[in-house]
Amino acid sequence: MTSFETRHRITLPRSYRTFLLDAADGGAGPAHGLLGLTELPPDDEALFDLKADSLAPGFLASPFRYLTSQPGPSTATDTGYDLAGSLPIGEAGCGIFSRLVITGPCAGQVWTDDQVWSGLAPGPDFRVWYTAWLDAYQRSGT
Repeated sequence: MTSFETRHRITLPRSYRTFLLDAADGGAGPAHGLLGLTELPPDDEALFDLKADSLAPGFLASPFRYLTSQPGPSTATDTGYDLAGSLPIGEAGCGIFSRLVITGPCAGQVWTDDQVWSGLAPGPDFRVWYTAWLDAYQRSGT
């Protein structure tokens, strides 16, 4: 993890860093699970390109520029929002992804990225996001 932070010139958000150290690096989680910090999914999956792009030099160290939702194509406005400063950590299916904000005032939040319809939307801190899923999973008894 430290070598990842050094290579990308970032400090991972505290809640995510703690999760990596104390729980796991990927695995069970919301929707289709959590992608490991350096894990690349199969190259025929949409998440592969998003993850590969985020690992490009300077991408994660760039400021995440948003504080509020950004429109998707279904709103018929400019949909070219910039994802620099965020790391894809999971996929919900149908082109919807979970992105952990790495830099800026929203660092540590998990945003929903739906480039097909609804756009980019803010979410809670990683710890809150993950424990809400874990609580729901435990209540479901599965």
